Amino acid sequence: MRNILLFIFLSTFFSCQNDQTARQLLDQAELFIETQADSTRMLLDSIQTPDNLNDKLFARWCMLQGKTADKLHEDMPYVEQLTRALQWYTKHGTAEQQAWIGLYLGRSYAEDKLFVPATNAYSDALKTALDGHIYNVAGYICSYMGDLYTYMGQRTEKRRKTEEAAGYFKKAGNMRSYAFALRDIAKTYYMESSDSIALNYVLKADSIISKIGNITEINEITNNLGIIYEALGERDKAMQCYLKSIDTTDNAPNYLALSSLYYNNDMLDSARYYLRKANSPTSNQDTPIDCLYMGYLIEKDANETDKALNYLEQYIEVKDSLYNKEMQVDIIDAEKRHNLTILFKQNKELLLTKYLYIILFSISIIIALIVYLIYQTRDKNRLQKINDQQTALEQKQIKLRELELEIQQKNSRLEDTKDILIEVERTKIELNVLRSSIFQAALITKRIKKLCKNVTPYKEQTLTTKDWNSLTALINILYPNVALFIEKNPFNLTEKEIEICSLSFLQLDVKEEAILLDINPDSVSKRRLRTRQKLNLTNSDKSIYTFLTTL
Repeated sequence: MRNILLFIFLSTFFSCQNDQTARQLLDQAELFIETQADSTRMLLDSIQTPDNLNDKLFARWCMLQGKTADKLHEDMPYVEQLTRALQWYTKHGTAEQQAWIGLYLGRSYAEDKLFVPATNAYSDALKTALDGHIYNVAGYICSYMGDLYTYMGQRTEKRRKTEEAAGYFKKAGNMRSYAFALRDIAKTYYMESSDSIALNYVLKADSIISKIGNITEINEITNNLGIIYEALGERDKAMQCYLKSIDTTDNAPNYLALSSLYYNNDMLDSARYYLRKANSPTSNQDTPIDCLYMGYLIEKDANETDKALNYLEQYIEVKDSLYNKEMQVDIIDAEKRHNLTILFKQNKELLLTKYLYIILFSISIIIALIVYLIYQTRDKNRLQKINDQQTALEQKQIKLRELELEIQQKNSRLEDTKDILIEVERTKIELNVLRSSIFQAALITKRIKKLCKNVTPYKEQTLTTKDWNSLTALINILYPNVALFIEKNPFNLTEKEIEICSLSFLQLDVKEEAILLDINPDSVSKRRLRTRQKLNLTNSDKSIYTFLTTL
């Protein structure tokens, strides 16, 4: 008993101490967030185990982490952390806090390439922002939704979301972000070769940013204007913009743009000149790689084969090195995520243990009080003791009856749940039977089965492209999970192995599939075996068809 009490006291004491220290660090970090983001990062990193903080402090830590990452162009906190923070802000935070943390959660999902959850998080955050008339945050959310559509190749949706962002920024009076939103709209038109429309948007952005922006922002828009002029064939204006946008602290990207401009106009000597100037220290990590490739293009057009090959070899070597570095970063990130998951689990177990000790402590106090009262009442009056015991017994009986009634109710609900599960399983079976019936009754199914029934000499019996498309379309309609599985292709199936998967729905034997594929039965057997191996079905009695229909 004494050990339990000591443990509870110490854990409570140190927990309060840790929370107090973390609160002071967060207060200091919040003071530096706007002007000294690096200092904020150091203060936040000094909190060794943020996941052990109480929900309020942890949510605040996540918010500051997101803001700091935004300013330093770093990755967002992990999804698990931001999800926990969002839960707290949803209950206790303002609408603006909920919108910001929802935006950070969407960005974290996007960094993990989880686009559907990212879209959902962005949509929820946008609704919160609009309901609260927080148009500036709504603009940022739409901008990042546009970036998500860019990654997914949906250029029209990207433009629509960027136009929404521009409208919200203008409504909020954030003219700087409004100008860059106009620039982003221009990029979508530029990618579609609608350069004249793109020019109008960039000119409007330039007129705004030239009044309110700093030199870096003005140079960035001017550089974009030069790119549009170059696409329109107005070389002099493009050159003027490139020269105007040269940043004295980081001019390599602009020199590279000038080199590209001269190269596109077959002025190789000038292109070489600016390429040499572009080979200088820069914060843009893409510029050195692009310089190597530009050197390769220039020397190739100049028929300097040895120099061109030298540039190309350097380019390939640097690209491979960058790829390996990114792979290493991904591995490290995966390890951190794994460690974080373990930490979450351990924290949960520790929390449960702490609650258990608190419950035991409470029970111990109650028992001690009961014993004390019993001894007190026995010394005063024996009859009173009997009455008290009788009262306690009656209370226990009432509690027992209540517990019995509660158990009966829970058992009844459990039976209802079992019936529902049985009904769900039966419905699944009926659905699979119905799908199979529809599949077997389809014209394409009958045609294929008839086609592979017997080998007819001098007659083409393999499946045509139309047959494959019809079969695939039928499977996609009846089995959408299979369509999603084939689209994502988590097992890296080849085209031939995907064909084996599609043919498995016909439940043909080896000879019949051999007729349709115009190969010998042994080859069909080998393809089936390779497909089963990739699907991890080698040591299973489950067929490929069963595996696919139970996804």
